Amino acid sequence: MPSRPCLSNRLLIFIAPLLLMLLTAAAAYAQIQITSCGTFINSAGDYVLANDLSNCTGDGIIMGNNAHGIVLSLAGHRITGSATASVRKAGIKIQSGAGARIVGPGTISGYTSGFGVLLASGTIDISGVTCTGNDVGFYFSGGVAVAHSNIANNNVDGFYASRGELTNNLATGNTQDGIVTYTLERSQLLNNTAAFNGRYGIVAPQYSGNKDIVSNTALDNGTYDLFEDNSGECKSAWVDNVFGTAKPSCIH
Repeated sequence: MPSRPCLSNRLLIFIAPLLLMLLTAAAAYAQIQITSCGTFINSAGDYVLANDLSNCTGDGIIMGNNAHGIVLSLAGHRITGSATASVRKAGIKIQSGAGARIVGPGTISGYTSGFGVLLASGTIDISGVTCTGNDVGFYFSGGVAVAHSNIANNNVDGFYASRGELTNNLATGNTQDGIVTYTLERSQLLNNTAAFNGRYGIVAPQYSGNKDIVSNTALDNGTYDLFEDNSGECKSAWVDNVFGTAKPSCIH
């Protein structure tokens, strides 16, 4: 007579799918849904954009109050600003020392007098996000930013980065500059692509320095693909980049 599976095995076969369903439901339930423009996040948690935020007249989502451990999933949705806004707002703003991880896919557009993503202070790890049709796509003016696999296209400027790391990002079709790395804060630009921007692909403005700009590709930009504006010398390390035009000659 063939052996019969023991009771514990039969229970496991029945219970395992049920446990999986319960765990999946619990994980979904644990996410805090964001549904309206101007949402202020001031505590740690797992947040998800539940729908598009359209024609926001102010900031789309604000993170602050020194809150760390914020995780925001854009879940394929869009945040769009109102063209009538006259003050510099942002689709997503990190301020007051907050710390956040933002995960795409998702698109931020229409902040024509402001920013797609603004890091005013604190820390940000952002990936898979597209900023298009803004004044500045990604503006990391304070704190520390780690940005990887994002897209900035058809803004005025694509990325502004002060301190941190930009890796595997794409800046294309911006009317002015693709990637601007400024200040003397330590930062790295690795394996990014800047193409078809109106002025510079990657630029280190006057008085900036202390950057490692390594293995990037910059082609078909309007004035120079790579440019450092420090009286003909390089105060940053330009190494193993692929480009068509550059100034000064210390750029490699």
